[in-house]
Amino acid sequence: MSAISTNGVIKGGGTYYMISRSLGPEFGGSIGLIFAMANAVACAMYVVGFGESLITLIPESAYMVSKSWDQAIYGCITIVLLTGIVMVGMEWEAKAQIVLLVILLAAIADFCIGSIIGPKSDYEIAQGFVGYNMSVLHSNLASDYRYFEGVEHNFFSVFSIFFPAATGILAGANISGDLKDPQKSIPKGTLLAIVLTTLSYLVIALIAGWSVLRDASGDITALTDCVHNTTCPYGLHNSNDVIRLVSAWGPLIYGGCFAATLSSALASLVSAPKVFQVTVPSIHKHTHTLSTHSYRL
Repeated sequence: MSAISTNGVIKGGGTYYMISRSLGPEFGGSIGLIFAMANAVACAMYVVGFGESLITLIPESAYMVSKSWDQAIYGCITIVLLTGIVMVGMEWEAKAQIVLLVILLAAIADFCIGSIIGPKSDYEIAQGFVGYNMSVLHSNLASDYRYFEGVEHNFFSVFSIFFPAATGILAGANISGDLKDPQKSIPKGTLLAIVLTTLSYLVIALIAGWSVLRDASGDITALTDCVHNTTCPYGLHNSNDVIRLVSAWGPLIYGGCFAATLSSALASLVSAPKVFQVTVPSIHKHTHTLSTHSYRL
């Protein structure tokens, strides 16, 4: 991609444009359509993630209908608001992304600082956060896939959950038509995105595996004495609240979660129509050219 983007003028269409110029419109068109649809579905997925994290902060007494319906309602409202930001213009979208980035970086810093501070009470230790401990790191190094919600998990099922978190590296390339200098920005931005996201994911995984037990009972009297079964609601394997538990200030982690999902949803909401806008006319033009050529033959 770096070679293609630095070897000529890059127009709108992002990855579709580069693929179609290197492999031809047949490959580029088919991949472009799938890619546009994937971005649209990804936007919905990120908004669902935002709704799931938001609904955990709302007490059951405040539900409008039910948990699942409220989550859908908040998701629809979020989509409308994000669409409004995109329709106003790319300038607003860029400003919103900067604000979300600052919140996300603050949340990551909050998590790292909290891990250094260590557990602030016996209750946190009972939930599995014991601070940096080499024996905990050693016990967490090996894989331990388990049966959960009707699925016997393995490497590929866990990878499929993690995979969407790595798709944002193409967000800059997908808006190639709006970049001032795409030939310089696309290679630099994409490679930096790969390096920085890889480092951040590895650091967060290392800190969590170094300071939090896989299974914890939550019982202060028993502290960390627990085996992995239904009596262990806490720990890396059982709780989705581990990052907040480790952090220095828990509410900021929710802000980081909101920022991550909304930022990704906003990027997908911009990428999908831009790729689709360039792909469809190109396919139509190529199909018309083939039809004319066939007719002449």
